[in-house]
Amino acid sequence: MPKKPTPDDLQNLLSPRAEPCISLYLPLPRHGHDLAKAPLRFRALVRLVESLLGERYDARMVKALLAPLAGLAEASDVFGPGPDGLAVFRAEGLFEVYRLWPAPPERAVVADSFHVKPLLRCLQDRHRYFVLSVTSRSVALFEGSERGLVRRHVPGLPERAGGALVSDMGGRGGSSRGGPRSAGPGSGKVPAEGDGGRREELLRYFRAVEGTLRKVLEDRAPLVVAGAGSLLPVFREVCGHSGLTAGYVEGAVEDLSTVELHVRTLPEARKALDARDETLVEEFREHLDRGLAADILTRIAQAAVLGRVRRLLVSDGRPLFGRVDRTTGEVTLHAGQTGPQDDDVLDDLAEVVLARGGEVVVLDPQRMPGEAAAAATFRW
Repeated sequence: MPKKPTPDDLQNLLSPRAEPCISLYLPLPRHGHDLAKAPLRFRALVRLVESLLGERYDARMVKALLAPLAGLAEASDVFGPGPDGLAVFRAEGLFEVYRLWPAPPERAVVADSFHVKPLLRCLQDRHRYFVLSVTSRSVALFEGSERGLVRRHVPGLPERAGGALVSDMGGRGGSSRGGPRSAGPGSGKVPAEGDGGRREELLRYFRAVEGTLRKVLEDRAPLVVAGAGSLLPVFREVCGHSGLTAGYVEGAVEDLSTVELHVRTLPEARKALDARDETLVEEFREHLDRGLAADILTRIAQAAVLGRVRRLLVSDGRPLFGRVDRTTGEVTLHAGQTGPQDDDVLDDLAEVVLARGGEVVVLDPQRMPGEAAAAATFRW
């Protein structure tokens, strides 16, 4: 059964090993006739790998390497409903199968190291966010993406406040009948200062909620808050999470299904995710102005092998096949994969940067600065 990849899995795949290294990626439809055809498409990728291997390696080695791949096409649990992509890695002494989200491009790569760029995109969770549903009765945390929301159990989360808050603070939130809206920090009716002890009780409750969430929310993951307009500004007073979105989604959430909550909160999450990517690009431009960045492959590669790259932005677009000399940083580009030692140059650059303690971020092509294939900021 395929598993979800972890950072430890990535480190294992990046470890030096004997060539050839086979990487297979296949996007999987969620259901229906197209999903039923997935094993046929996987067999076509295996045949392509066989052709590439046959150019360089002996038939017995090729047969031994491909045997588990051929068997995988017959495994019904591999191509069932689930995350939108399949990733398979094969080398001598290694055979790993993962399900990925978001869906990777369909690709077969044979090289002297594994092709891991789609795996990086999955692990960096750049499309992931959180939703906190807030009412005066309870709070609930959801993990979200373009695909939907999943309720997340948080140990120790104080899910219920005192019952007095329900009647005295306006429980179900006035404007909800007309549908939710994105609002700034100053909108909504804040419980009056004159409410005294009841307001303090609500603040204590939200402080307890915020303290528990601080232990589970990643700094870069956006947090969208949804709930009654009278409560959201109060929560914002105590929430120190750096990913808290500028706007919130106002409206009654008690009776919403997970699907409805996803539909209402996704636009706000998209704005926050886009803004995060724009911040990375702006940081690159600031470094470029100071001579501490580059978007030319040869310069990036030379800096990468010296350990100068602090952050590498790479495009999730089509691969640039070729070679990167990991000693000198020399880059050789080819029109396509010309043999079983070619890999995506961007993938090789990412491996070099990661091996030297740098950060790698995979962005959609349209979000890259100047539509560059790669852009790097330098340590010095």
